[in-house]
Amino acid sequence: MTTTTLTQGTEEYETQFTFKDGLNVDAGTVTLGTKKFQVFAGSLADTNGGTTQYADNDILVELGTLDTTIDATNLGIVAATKIFIDKVKILVTTASGETLVGNLQLSATSGTATNSAVSSGTEIVGAGAALIDPQISAAPSVTEVDINYNSAGVHVFDPNITVASSLIYLYACTTTTLDSNTSQQGRFTVMVEYTVF
Repeated sequence: MTTTTLTQGTEEYETQFTFKDGLNVDAGTVTLGTKKFQVFAGSLADTNGGTTQYADNDILVELGTLDTTIDATNLGIVAATKIFIDKVKILVTTASGETLVGNLQLSATSGTATNSAVSSGTEIVGAGAALIDPQISAAPSVTEVDINYNSAGVHVFDPNITVASSLIYLYACTTTTLDSNTSQQGRFTVMVEYTVF
């Protein structure tokens, strides 16, 4: 077996690689073809419910931007126009300290401040998400739950939702009428598994 040393930068190989001891990638986004795995850190430190009360679906925090870059030409596919949200995992590491439930929404607009409505948001996780049951390729007979930001632990969602490739800005939102600053202690991590096609 031949050993190949990879150097920093972009290198292309037309052979198959086998990793016997695993593969570690230290990056916020991992891409395999059109499949993406991306991690976001969530902090409620800048929420301001003690000053101005939050309304249903107001933004708690903008988490970041989904990476939709793919090499369609080399993959032999058409240019991407959709994002398919496969799975979302949320780890609440520090509970908000008060009742706080909400959802995740995608928008084509970045930079919308906390305690404001999402501009043309599409809910991808939460009770208002238009889920697809993969066994019947239609809406399921149950409603997804909202994210409980006041419960340390893991929440797992399989929304199977398709959105336009322009909806790349991820927001954590509240469905609770929040009117104090207690929740500023809340911290969480969001892992989004999605496909760009």
